[in-house]
Formats: sequence, structure tokens, C-alpha cells
Amino acid sequence: MASSSAPSCASVPARLDDTPPPVAEPIVLRVVDDADVVARLRAAVAAAGSQRAYALQAGLNEGDLSSALSGRRPPSTPLRRAVGVEQALVLREGVL
Repeated sequence: MASSSAPSCASVPARLDDTPPPVAEPIVLRVVDDADVVARLRAAVAAAGSQRAYALQAGLNEGDLSSALSGRRPPSTPLRRAVGVEQALVLREGVL
């Protein structure tokens, strides 16, 4: 009868070392307005070098980006998402 060289499950340690598992950074939420979104877009455009470069990098419509930066239209959902902003609805209890 041949013996197996594979270890049995009982002999395998649960962890190979004593390091604790990594801890995720907490998510910080704060209320922002369109001006904050535009400021973040301007910073991203500056870092990219141009509106066209940023739009290409982020997969955004260049005309939509230009309209938001010039104030002709509010930032669209894709523009908000590109700078880490999402829109939320808030329920204020007791208000009808």
C-alpha cells in the first residue's frame, strides 16, 4: 500500500503567518454641490493637461465637460462619477 505525501487537512495551519488581515480605510461621505464638482473637474483637467486629455482618459464626452466647466449646464451624472461624486436623495422625516 502506497502512502500519500499530501498533508492531511488537520495538519494545515489556518494562516501561514501571524499578521492580521488588512483593514480597509473607512469611507468618508460629505455633502457637495455643483460648485464642488466643477472644482474637482477643474483640478482633474489641470492634472491631465487639457480638457480633451481628461475627457479621453476618463471616457467622458468633451462637449459635456466643456459645458459644465463654463457653467452652461450642471455637471452630468458621468462627470460627477468621474470625480467620485454620486447623487443621493435624502428623506427629511416629518416634512410633507
